Amino acid sequence: MVLMVAAAEAAEPAKRLFILSGQSNMTPALKDGFVRVMEERYGKENVTVVHQRESGRGLRFWDKDYKFPDNYRFPGKETAPEEKHLKQHGTLYGELIQAAGEAAEGKTHDTVTFIWMQGESDAGRALGEVYGESFLRLLGRLKADLGRKDIGFVIGRISDAGLNGELAEQWERVRAAQVKLAEDADDGDWIDTDDLNGPNDDVHYPGDKYPDLGARFAAKAIELIEKSSPAGAKGSKYPP
Repeated sequence: MVLMVAAAEAAEPAKRLFILSGQSNMTPALKDGFVRVMEERYGKENVTVVHQRESGRGLRFWDKDYKFPDNYRFPGKETAPEEKHLKQHGTLYGELIQAAGEAAEGKTHDTVTFIWMQGESDAGRALGEVYGESFLRLLGRLKADLGRKDIGFVIGRISDAGLNGELAEQWERVRAAQVKLAEDADDGDWIDTDDLNGPNDDVHYPGDKYPDLGARFAAKAIELIEKSSPAGAKGSKYPP
């Protein structure tokens, strides 16, 4: 028993890589709330966080192989996608994978988790039909480029901001796709954000709520990590 305890105490703490990405609601304040919880849980020296966001961008800007729905027309314009739109596909992915690669270079990470806060643009542009398949392509490309088959993910389900009015059907379609992605995956989960976007159910959250949103992401990611592996809590300051 003494030898077993000594071996456990000598074990190197696990290293965690987190990749945070999305559109405008993936704010620096969200990142700060996320980092605070993770560093408290695993120790600052064991946590690496990559953060990227771009306001107003649909999922297609991360997915180079994106496919618009059949016979798609942009709402309001009723025009079909043109070559200039196809050239936009995946344009944000390069900077994301570069940042992740730089953060991981020369290091060994025991776990990699993708944190995703995006979808409002897809709902507003009636692209919920292909949201799920596009996200899976993005996740698959991340796994291939990072050489990891075990990347877990947490999706922030877009809030209830668009559930009333002309966007309601498409808004609900994206929300449903996000939940399905999480529930269909052994290494995925989602968080609810409906209670954080203020009394007027705005698309953006009040400034003081972003750290709370980040902390919610962190709590779910910790739950996912420590559920996925018997050694999930390795390096933790606290019991699971």
